[in-house]
Amino acid sequence: MGGCSAWTPDPVSTRSARLRAVHRLGVLALASLGGAVIGLMGSFTHQSLPPVGLAIALVTVGLYAAGLRVWGDDRGPALAGAFGVSAVTLGLSSPGAGGSVVIPGNLLGYGWSFGLMLVALLILAWPRVQRPPRREAGSIEEPPSEEKDPTAP
Repeated sequence: MGGCSAWTPDPVSTRSARLRAVHRLGVLALASLGGAVIGLMGSFTHQSLPPVGLAIALVTVGLYAAGLRVWGDDRGPALAGAFGVSAVTLGLSSPGAGGSVVIPGNLLGYGWSFGLMLVALLILAWPRVQRPPRREAGSIEEPPSEEKDPTAP
């Protein structure tokens, strides 16, 4: 059966894969931290002006999650951001040491708690939009198409 040769991975590709994984974890951690900040702000402001404060807080969550969804190559950053918002909201709706809660069990509190989950779910479930191919900078030529119309000039 011949000699047994051990396969060794390419050190450059291993390092590159490790850097990509660290980058991905960093992006997910920052998205979650940003979501936590937005969740903290929304939790304190949703009761400020009864219907308007809740609407502003939910729109802010929606814009943040949509921005992460468009920016990221996949749903990971948007999911991490939604997790950050939800985790802070869950923590602030639980009774603290003195028995006080930031998010009370009233209509606005339930609207904030369940509304942010609905907004995040809607954005995460939205299908991926296919982007058209980009043209090279300075090029005025059309991108190559699969079939050319024979009647076109």
